[in-house]
Amino acid sequence: MKVMKLTLVACLVLAVLACKDPNSFQPFDPTKPDPPAAPQLVAPRDSWISDSYAYPQEVWFSWQPVSGTGFYEFEAYNGWTIDPRYLVFANQRVNSTALTTSFAYYGKYCWRVRAASRNWNNYTNWSAPFRFGLQNPGK
Repeated sequence: MKVMKLTLVACLVLAVLACKDPNSFQPFDPTKPDPPAAPQLVAPRDSWISDSYAYPQEVWFSWQPVSGTGFYEFEAYNGWTIDPRYLVFANQRVNSTALTTSFAYYGKYCWRVRAASRNWNNYTNWSAPFRFGLQNPGK
């Protein structure tokens, strides 16, 4: 009985590991064409400073569509430099060319986007980052 239970558990584990998400994206397929250029960011425009002092503050992000995209990845960082230590938002699957995110704190931020498709051999490059600022409510 104990051997049967162990065998059953082992089979279930192997079955779960063998099943792949049909929506998963697997980059680096050399048989597929290179991706197009990175998405072009639209809003908030580079160097934008919010005129609101209310927090949390909703910020709307948008970018130009990339033809053939399956989904986009969005990242926002605290500070004006792309640095993984300061990553505040990372959306792995954005299915449109816009999203709204809520920021709880004032400060300097930057954001970027890249596109993915099952029809390309990799993600696009990341967009050039845009920077924006949220006002300090104490000033």
